[in-house]
Amino acid sequence: MGWILVLYHAPQAPIRRAIADHLYSIRRYSGRPCIYVNLAVRPIPSWIHRLDIDLVVFHTILLATRWYPVVFRDLARRLEPIQRLGCPKIAIPQDEFLNTDLLIDFLEEFRVDHVFTCASPDEWVTIYGRLLTRGVGITRVLTGYLEPTTVRRISQLAAGSGGRDIDIGYRSWKPEPWLGRHGMLKGWVADRFAEEGRRSGLRVDISTEAADTLYGDAWYRFLLRCRYTIGVEGGASIHDRDGRVRRCVEAYSSEHPGASFEEIERACFAGIDGTFNLRAISPRHLEACATRTPQVLIEGSYNGVLEPGIHYVPLRADFANIREVAEEIARGGDGAEMAERAYQDVVSSGQYTYESFVATLLAGVQVTSPHRPPNPTRIRAFTAWAHSADRLSWAVVRSRSRLRAVARSTLRRAGLLEAARRLRERRRSRSRHEV
Repeated sequence: MGWILVLYHAPQAPIRRAIADHLYSIRRYSGRPCIYVNLAVRPIPSWIHRLDIDLVVFHTILLATRWYPVVFRDLARRLEPIQRLGCPKIAIPQDEFLNTDLLIDFLEEFRVDHVFTCASPDEWVTIYGRLLTRGVGITRVLTGYLEPTTVRRISQLAAGSGGRDIDIGYRSWKPEPWLGRHGMLKGWVADRFAEEGRRSGLRVDISTEAADTLYGDAWYRFLLRCRYTIGVEGGASIHDRDGRVRRCVEAYSSEHPGASFEEIERACFAGIDGTFNLRAISPRHLEACATRTPQVLIEGSYNGVLEPGIHYVPLRADFANIREVAEEIARGGDGAEMAERAYQDVVSSGQYTYESFVATLLAGVQVTSPHRPPNPTRIRAFTAWAHSADRLSWAVVRSRSRLRAVARSTLRRAGLLEAARRLRERRRSRSRHEV
């Protein structure tokens, strides 16, 4: 039995529990010894070719660095030793709406055998056409699953919860116009419910600010305080293969800070929005099920996991029924029956666990080791060492993150961050005009 090598890139800590559960599910459920390498702080070990590597996994948070092409290209260069490994290689990308060409080039360069995507089969040819012609396997998976230890932790937190004192709670990152109308819904639903909630006299705790992000137990405690949470499928409705749309939007928004979505659309992606359909259920939806928090969601497929009127309160994408929904919440509807049904069908059913996810990964490739018989003592010793090395990587990441936070706080108090931001904007503006 050989090793599974999991390659990831995590330069900051803490990370969301859902990401950590996804990352380490392979170690928990593969039944094989695993080596994790965080490329944010470690190079590819020189001794990697002396091990019996059966499978290489390019994890989601490694492939996500293509949001920053310079970083991604540097990672690809540092990963060159992996090309000499003759074992199967799999990739778990997400958000294939952005810099798709970079992703496809990477997967071809490293001769990836199987891709586990969140995109629906209807978009596979659009995204992965070049790989399909080469015979690369593709399987659809969810963006995240449920980890039993996390579900049990949520149950413990629920037992000590002080009750649901927030009528509508929500956290999201602030979306950008280059995601298209579907991507923008994450922000629009926040704004509309904040407005409608106040009008209806509801207690709302809604934010799209990065400073209000909640991690670990704080996130679960927040959901346990909410009578309802809101949301929309993850994804985008614009396919930006080379990042051109994103660059245009960022440049235009910088020069026209008050520009509306429609104005930006005319300037940067007229006629493109809606021609691509990348949508998927989010781990946040599963976490709401696990905390028995009723959900108000913009109507969608949600990978067939959640059904409108059964597992969530449907909200029209044009918000035509938002006042009706808010008033029902204000009248005291607690959605307990719907939340319990979602818990039973999604959580208790056991269909959407990380164990099933890892089984899907291993079923997609042949990982039977052709190498010499394993030495159990050697494997146990090296596994312990590999785990220690990975824990040390996280210690380094946490230390760096704390130092950055202290530096930002110091610079902010001195007013230097805002001055640096203004200087960068002036330089960008001059550069664009010179071109």
